[in-house]
Amino acid sequence: MSLMSPWLLLVFIPLGTVIVLLYLLKLKRKERLVSSVMIWRDAIADIQANAPFQKLKKNLLLILQLLALLFLVVAVARPFVRTKGIEENKIVVILDSSASMQSTDVSPSRFERAKSCALAIINQMGPGDKMLIIAASSKARVVSSFSSDKKALAASVKRLRATDAPCDMRAALVLASSLVAGESAKSPRIVIVSDGDFGDMPDLPTKNLRLDYLKIGSRCDNVGIVGLDARRTLSGEQQVFVGIENFSNRQKQFNIEVYLGSELVYIKPESLGPQETKQQILGNLQKARGRLTVKLDVNDDLAADNSGVLYLAGQRRIDVLIVSKGNIFLQNALSLDPRTQLTRSEQCPPDLEKRGFDIVVFDCVKPPQTLPPGGYLLIGTSFNGAPAVENATVANPTIIDSDKRHPVTSYVDLSAVRIARARLLKPTPWAVKLAESTSGALIVAGEKDGRRFVQIGFDLLESDFPLHVGFPIFVANCIDWLAPSANAGDGLTVRAGEPAQVNVPASLREVTVTDPNGLTRKFRVTQVPFVYDYTDQVGVYKVRGNNFEQEFACNLASSSESNTKPRDVLRIGRTHFGSTARAIYTNREFYHPAILLALSLLMFEWYAYHRRL
Repeated sequence: MSLMSPWLLLVFIPLGTVIVLLYLLKLKRKERLVSSVMIWRDAIADIQANAPFQKLKKNLLLILQLLALLFLVVAVARPFVRTKGIEENKIVVILDSSASMQSTDVSPSRFERAKSCALAIINQMGPGDKMLIIAASSKARVVSSFSSDKKALAASVKRLRATDAPCDMRAALVLASSLVAGESAKSPRIVIVSDGDFGDMPDLPTKNLRLDYLKIGSRCDNVGIVGLDARRTLSGEQQVFVGIENFSNRQKQFNIEVYLGSELVYIKPESLGPQETKQQILGNLQKARGRLTVKLDVNDDLAADNSGVLYLAGQRRIDVLIVSKGNIFLQNALSLDPRTQLTRSEQCPPDLEKRGFDIVVFDCVKPPQTLPPGGYLLIGTSFNGAPAVENATVANPTIIDSDKRHPVTSYVDLSAVRIARARLLKPTPWAVKLAESTSGALIVAGEKDGRRFVQIGFDLLESDFPLHVGFPIFVANCIDWLAPSANAGDGLTVRAGEPAQVNVPASLREVTVTDPNGLTRKFRVTQVPFVYDYTDQVGVYKVRGNNFEQEFACNLASSSESNTKPRDVLRIGRTHFGSTARAIYTNREFYHPAILLALSLLMFEWYAYHRRL
């Protein structure tokens, strides 16, 4: 047993002293008529010397009052014992449902163990307690709002299923904080049931945060595909890049299997040492087209990252119109791609929509106000429908940052590019910045209503960009991103948890999507491209509509999620929260019995006092 406020026990000393003093100062005399007091003088002198203490001998009332005071003081000091369970007014349980929670290092899986822990917490709820349950994956969602119904809470937990997406624990904590703000006088208790497979959150405020971390998992024994991509070289050869990593502490031997459709076309034995990473380049795929699946035939704890899917498009002609007064560097870069068929013009043809170009490049020539669906590269020019508005002109801007994750600027170093003059670009809400100077954006990209744009805020001939080795790579990236999908058989690839943007016909009003588990959903098409946001399972998704069918693939491809080593300590804000093993402990107070004992003693003291009278 311990006390919440042990220093309050000191209150017993002055209060007890007051009670004792009241007994010492209390006079209690009865008059008696006697013949003489001469023989009593010696006895009276001895009694008077000890008179104060004589009043305390065998005084039952004093003892009862002091005991009652002691129990009252103990009750005020709030005695408690440390026990398993939860006794709070408001409880928030955040259940990690990300891909790493499917690891089988604990039986039957981490997620099932986490659900068992959540059910145990529900069973330990005290009378009047209410619980809120949040599932944390790529998005945070409320599974059950605040409720004291244990059966309903347990049913919500049992219905949960793990996803193949990464965990956004920050979003879950922010959601929990917003839902419990002002719910009670004291901050609610938050319990995170997870393996800790998410990043630190040093900037998240933790003021008054009462958090418990239940660690799930015991080891990391996993090999995973952490990267998968396909590119064509400038000579037209198609290459597939596969990145694999061994996150365990022991040697792993396995086979890499490659399937084109359902046919096995490549197999290779592989061996990875502890914590080793390898990049594989799969060649001889010039004529390959369609769905390509890479599998690792390995026995490990996590299956979601042992396969990946991408789509290989057959080499087809890409019709490119370049509207320019003359730019030999740009023409040569576009001609390097064997897929392109260039058409040059000094002004935009009036029948642009009928010509059916895949990509139109406006090089310092103003485009018309309306453009048909397609891909557009705007260089040193703009119009009302552009992804950015041209602002002030600046001299000698320096590019200080570029988006390496965007397909257009990946593998392109822009830091050394020198520019004589440029117009700053202010992106619209549907556009993103690809390159920035100290004054503002210089390159932006965006997609709207079936049109993709890359907009450059300077004339290429007023810079040395065409002389850099990254320029032909940049142009090739623009071709790959701006050219629409060639055939319905081609597909796109996204990471688990990220939305998929499917190019559907503008006339299509409704589509059905079938996920890897066979679940089919219907959606209304309100914009082109159609955005599908339920990519929480890896595998192949099929999109169907009126005379339309297309696939897209969802892969995990996440080093952080494949590294399934459970964390013992979470860093949130400036606080480190250690794991509380597999049980939640609470301070269970029992001041009520102390108060009842004090009241019982006072009642007995009152009875004893009246008996003496």
